[in-house]
Parts: sequence; C-alpha cells; structure tokens
Amino acid sequence: MKSNSFQTARFIGLRYLFSPKKHHAINVISIISMIGIMVSSAALIIVLSVFNGMEGLVRSSFNSFNPDYQILPKEGKVFATDTFPMAELQKLKSVQEVFEVVSDMTLMTYNEKQLLVSVKGVSPDYLHSTGIDSLLIDGNATLQYSEGPAAVMGAIAAGNIQLNLHSPEQLKVYYPKRLLKNLADPSKAFNIDYVIPAGVFASYTEYDEKYVFVPLDFARSIMNYENEVTSIELKLKNPKDYAKISTSIEKVLGGNYILKDKYQQEESLYKTMKSEKLMVFVILAFILVVAGFNMIGTLSMLIIEKKDDLSVLYAMGARKSLVRKIFLVQGGFISLLGGLAGLLIGLLVCFLQMKFHIVGLGDGSSGYLINYYPVQIEWLDFAFVLLTILIISLITSYIPVRYMKNIVVDKK
Repeated sequence: MKSNSFQTARFIGLRYLFSPKKHHAINVISIISMIGIMVSSAALIIVLSVFNGMEGLVRSSFNSFNPDYQILPKEGKVFATDTFPMAELQKLKSVQEVFEVVSDMTLMTYNEKQLLVSVKGVSPDYLHSTGIDSLLIDGNATLQYSEGPAAVMGAIAAGNIQLNLHSPEQLKVYYPKRLLKNLADPSKAFNIDYVIPAGVFASYTEYDEKYVFVPLDFARSIMNYENEVTSIELKLKNPKDYAKISTSIEKVLGGNYILKDKYQQEESLYKTMKSEKLMVFVILAFILVVAGFNMIGTLSMLIIEKKDDLSVLYAMGARKSLVRKIFLVQGGFISLLGGLAGLLIGLLVCFLQMKFHIVGLGDGSSGYLINYYPVQIEWLDFAFVLLTILIISLITSYIPVRYMKNIVVDKK
C-alpha cells in the first residue's frame, strides 16, 4: 500500500509540475526556484573543484621535497645512530633507502649579505635519490667538488643574497659553539666554515626561502656532532604502501621515536586547507539554502491553485499523507532538476578549465608554478552537493506542506 501511495503521489506530482498553470506567475516562480538551485549547485561544484586543484598542487610541490617518512627524536634535537635500528629498517621490503640527516638554523654570509637559513646535511646521493635534482633551476645538483664541500640553495634564499654561481666567492657559514661556556670573546663563539655554491632549486614552497643542502660531514663538523642526527628519512619503493609500511616501521622503532609521513610533516598546512574548503562549502551551502527557500513560496502558491483538485481528492477518500506526498514529490523534483542541471554545468565548466585553461593566474608570466587555476574533479563532492540539495529541498518542501491545512480547507 505504501508503495502504491508513493507511485500515485509521484504521478500526480509530476502532472502538477509539468501541466500548464492558471496563473503565469507560478510558472515564473518555479523556474526562478529551479535556476537559483542550479546556479548555487554549479558554483559549489566549481569552487570545491578549484580547492581540490589547489590542494593537489600544494601536495605535489611539498611531496617532491618532503621524504616519504621522517623519524624524529621524542626528546631533544638529536639522537645517536649507533643505538638506532638502522639495519632493521633497511631490511623492510617496502623501504628503498634510509638517509641520515643533520639540520639546524645557521647564519650565512655572501658578499657582505647575511641570511638565516636552515642547513640540511645529507649524503651525496640524497639529491638524486629523492628527486630534489629535478627541482634544480640553475647550476649543478652536487654536494661535493674536488675543491671542497658544495651547497644547493633554495631560489628565494639565493635571490636574497644575490648569489652568483659563476663567482669564485664562497658561502661563509656561522654556527654557535654548543659546548662554549666562556662568552668573554664573542668572536670565538661561532664555528665558521666555507662551502661552494653549486646550484639553486625551486620547489615553489616555503622551503625555497630557508633551505640549503650541504654534505652530511660538513653539517656535523660545523655543529660539533659525531654520529648524531636530527632525523632519519625513508624513501619507499612504492608510495602506495603507506598504510602497510607504517605499522612495520612503528614496530621496528618500538615507540622510542616520532614517525611522520608526508602529510604529517605539513600537518598545519593541510588542516588549514581542509578547514578553508569546509568553510567555503558551508557558506555556499547557506546560499543554496536561501535559494531553496523559494520553494516555500512556490509550493504555497501551487497548493492554493490546486485547492479545488485537493477537495476532489479528499472527497474520493484520499488521506492527508497522500496529498502531502504529492507536493513533497513536486518540490523534490524541482530541486532535483535544478541540482542536476547545476552539477552538469559545474562539470562542464571544470572540464573546460582543465582542458583549455580558460581562467588564468596573474598576467600569464612565469611568476607562478602554473599560469591557470588548477581544477581537480572529485566525484565525492558531487555526491555531497546532491545530498545537500535533497536535504534542503525536503526541509523547504515540508514547511508549506506541513501547514497545508491553514491554506486549504480540509474536507475529510
């Protein structure tokens, strides 16, 4: 019986929806309601897809710089490698390489210009193994010349000190002596060493402003470390093994160290991006709610127009529940048609932007990582938007239907 009742309500509701109205204003209001939902849903999909594209762009930029996994000490800045389970990690099938890293802030000078940077001491094959060499925009991706240790510097940092790779001038590195107790002579408070500028990289992230790669031995020497490291970095054979390998690594570490994957290394950034996307969704959903409230006026006028038909239905034995279902179905179809049209429009706009890069960034110069707004379609967004439309339409349709007895005289 319930199934037959719904089929009857659907049949009559669709007839009411597409049949000519006595009052032309009702047609206009219905179309306006549908257009409002269509525009709002299209805007929601387009904006969410742009956010997805921006997030994907940031992830690809950071992922080319950050290691697959980073192991940090639970206490202090460093830990000794002689007590670290290095061999056990290297035996894991999913682990391709294990890198020792010594990193800290230092003062660098070049041609009387000073700069605070984060020196990252790594092994000679680190740049090639991790793909940092693919980010190189000038010079060579090497950390060792026959003349001495070399450095590869971020593009912004290199610009701040006006680095010239063709000049014989070397980078002068200052690091405070950790074991110095007598500060009577400030000139002896720093370890000082020189490194040859070899190359400049650009990751289009904040690392371009503060990171300089140097040989691991050079970093240990200037920071007065012997076998200590500030972190251990892991490169996986297959990045898709995150879920599987994480448990294995944690088991090897035994809870004595902090393990971070690519996203945990930039946790605050990704949380901010997720929060921004959520807030945009909520704001545009409110606009969708406003558009959906046109349904109240539309259905109220339809109920008034069809009051004679409703009297006939009541006289034929129709129950209140059937009549309410008729207008709920009608409101649902208006919202559904507008929502589906909006989703199709949003999908078309996103496809055109992905294919032809219609909307650009800036003036098209090379100052950006890409010269157009990135767009990434995620079908889950479509499902959420459609679900939001259906919920809003159900609520806004129920309000006039719930108080229908105040509009139409109920004939039992």
